[in-house]
Amino acid sequence: MIRGLYTSALGMLATQTQSEVIGDNIANVRTPGYKEELASNRAFDSILTDRIDSGNVGSEVTPIGSMVTGVSVDRGSVSNAQGALQKTDLKTDLALTSPGYFVVKTPQGERYTRNGHFKLNANGMLQTPDGYAVQGQKGSIGPLSPDFSVTADGTVNDKGQVVDRLRIVDIPETALTREGQSLYSSSQAVQGSANPQVLQGSIEASNVDLSGQMVQMMTVMKAYEANQKVIQTQDEMLSKAVNDVGKI
Repeated sequence: MIRGLYTSALGMLATQTQSEVIGDNIANVRTPGYKEELASNRAFDSILTDRIDSGNVGSEVTPIGSMVTGVSVDRGSVSNAQGALQKTDLKTDLALTSPGYFVVKTPQGERYTRNGHFKLNANGMLQTPDGYAVQGQKGSIGPLSPDFSVTADGTVNDKGQVVDRLRIVDIPETALTREGQSLYSSSQAVQGSANPQVLQGSIEASNVDLSGQMVQMMTVMKAYEANQKVIQTQDEMLSKAVNDVGKI
């Protein structure tokens, strides 16, 4: 019975974590390049259980099997599904229509993003709205004039000259760690994309399925309430076992 209390409580904590993930996804449904965060349940590691037999000579331990004490939530992986393309006609807006991520330079090192809503700073350097320099094969891209162009393979041209080529890398979704809304770091070495496809004048919208997230939220809420009722029932049974059975 006590084990049941712990199991149900862990179930409530798991559904709470799931609701937080869903809430983050819904809050970023309009964030360009945002990738839906995924959360999956997993059982805690099973533990071996023994029966202790007490006797006059000593005590013997008899293995009786294993048990699982509850469930937890793994979060952090993201969905790499393509988001819808939104046409803006801005030269600085770039969208990836193929797998991969843009590379930007931050004070913490290189980070990766699908959010191609870029801008030119006062010196003509291509950067994110937060001021992180967009990286090319030669380093930070620029200076550029307002009339620069980007071809489908990521080559940046300005005033009839090739300036650089965008660095676009492939990263498995399991290796991504979210930092903020649309920046990611990678837990493993990244590799350049073999065949990147870039569309200038458009941005990729969030790939969050709002209706699907609402359905998941309802499912999680029902699971939370179910675990809550189980705890209440077990608490009442435990109370009767202590207070009523003991009087017999």
